[in-house]
Amino acid sequence: MAGTRAGMSVTEAGQALVVSVSTVWRMIRRGDLPSVRHRGRRLVLGQAVSAGRRRARRTGIAPFTRDHPIFRLVGAGHGGGHPPGARDKHALIDR
Repeated sequence: MAGTRAGMSVTEAGQALVVSVSTVWRMIRRGDLPSVRHRGRRLVLGQAVSAGRRRARRTGIAPFTRDHPIFRLVGAGHGGGHPPGARDKHALIDR
């Protein structure tokens, strides 16, 4: 999106930020994404979308490695009555 308009619909903001419409609404409710009501529509401020895209580029997501706690859960809960079972999941993650 080369030129960002002053106000855009929630759907357009989601497309520009590459997130779902639900996520845009959540961001608006939290106050992370400024918006205004105009003639019965919710418009997201174009400057906020541009800033959000710049912020998303700067903040990287940590690499997903084998040390991630989710890998301790693999197979947990399917022990056929043998530990670790579904009840042990928090003990596995909190280690």
